[in-house]
Amino acid sequence: MKSKTKKKKGSSFKHKAALFSVYFVLFLALTAMIDYYAYDMINPWIFVILSFLGALWATAVHLKSREKSKVDELAHDLEEIV
Repeated sequence: MKSKTKKKKGSSFKHKAALFSVYFVLFLALTAMIDYYAYDMINPWIFVILSFLGALWATAVHLKSREKSKVDELAHDLEEIV
């Protein structure tokens, strides 16, 4: 008797990169507004680094949850463009 196990299909690198890009732009826009209202009292590179780390974290959590959301649709659109 053959065992019928379903292989879990992982996300492709292209989809992971698109997800990261969507989250990075989202975090970058948010931190840019914070930097604007801070009147350039804080070094902008801190916000870029925080955006990068936030996008890495959000991408990892998103991939771990394996739920489809609007971000997946945006990432799919981005994949088609590239």
